[in-house]
Amino acid sequence: MRLIQFLFLALVLGCSSEPPVESEEMNSAENSIAGATDEDLFHELSDTSLLGRLFDDPIFDSSGMALWKPNYYERMSFRVSYDGLCHTNIDTIMYWTDREKRRCACVVLATHKFRKGNVLDSTVVEVSDCHFCGVALGIVLLAQQPDSSWKLYRFEKAFTTLGYFGTYRTGRQDAGSIALKKIGDPWTCISLKEGVGGNGGESTGYENLYSIEQFQLSGFPDRTLSTIFGYDYYHEEEVYGDSGIVGEWEQRTAMHILEKPGEYYDIELLRDSAGHTSIRRYAYSDEVDQYQLK
Repeated sequence: MRLIQFLFLALVLGCSSEPPVESEEMNSAENSIAGATDEDLFHELSDTSLLGRLFDDPIFDSSGMALWKPNYYERMSFRVSYDGLCHTNIDTIMYWTDREKRRCACVVLATHKFRKGNVLDSTVVEVSDCHFCGVALGIVLLAQQPDSSWKLYRFEKAFTTLGYFGTYRTGRQDAGSIALKKIGDPWTCISLKEGVGGNGGESTGYENLYSIEQFQLSGFPDRTLSTIFGYDYYHEEEVYGDSGIVGEWEQRTAMHILEKPGEYYDIELLRDSAGHTSIRRYAYSDEVDQYQLK
């Protein structure tokens, strides 16, 4: 028994206590990581700088549009073009100043579905999609840093869709629109307004507001890109009788933003239906991150 204990003690004492030797390859890898550029920093908001990184080195065509190959999940979210690729461009860039007095940018990305050939020309390539298939919109939100670079704090490739037949810019008077709206002092959201469209005797047009701020007015983190308000600004239905269509029912709604210093602004909806006007007022709640009826 003593012999066994002696041999075990000798084995333990004979083990080397020196730290493991790091290879040159390991040191090189660590140095490379330590010196790498932060992936959420952009030095400029150009097509090649933004789209090149956001879509993992896509191909750029002559118009500056990024062509990238979607994975299986993305093919379920996007309307893929005839060539099996997604065609994405920067639709617009809008700027605002947040509660931290930072200059912020909202970059709207548009992914279009291209089809090849139509009834007149089998070689033509054009944006085309189904009646209620709008353009796929992505959102990139960034805040400018003291060194003038831009730090990304939210990115969604497929945020929502807008429009009809693959586009929201139909050229009609009631075409869709994208804009920033100030709804607090200071607090800003993005407005997506769908043009009027419909089928089967019913037409609607709506406007949705989404949060783009990184922080609430209280300073707590915000639920960025959540829906904070929405309403139909237009609704029309055909009225049927025994002999068929006997008239139309129409409702129009106007939204007014009521400013309040140092607070979230209230929203007022004026709804006109068949000559009758109603007014509803809404206030923003930090607890649910939405507007609620007062």
